[in-house]
Amino acid sequence: MNRDDVFVRLGGLVSQMRWMNRLQLIFDMLMFYGAWQVFFGAQPAMLFGVAMDRGNAGIVTMLFAIISWSFSGIRGNYRRQGLVLISTLKGMKLSEEESNLVRQFK
Repeated sequence: MNRDDVFVRLGGLVSQMRWMNRLQLIFDMLMFYGAWQVFFGAQPAMLFGVAMDRGNAGIVTMLFAIISWSFSGIRGNYRRQGLVLISTLKGMKLSEEESNLVRQFK
């Protein structure tokens, strides 16, 4: 893999990591909303306009937490892939733009 291919792939990984960040933020907010409704809401808990008992609302909240945790693992895998690609660049002189891209993985 040559230098240009590495930086094209690193750019793609950065883009994918940004999307994973956004998706994880959405599910984190849904998880906090669900937890707030379960712990501080009335009985039955109202999630997204649907009345459900606290047990079912807790399960939905746990599912949001699992999805968020999965996105975190995916981002970690992207970061590891980036570090492996960066290791192929050892000893090469990098431009400022390239070094900024490499810094995003550290």
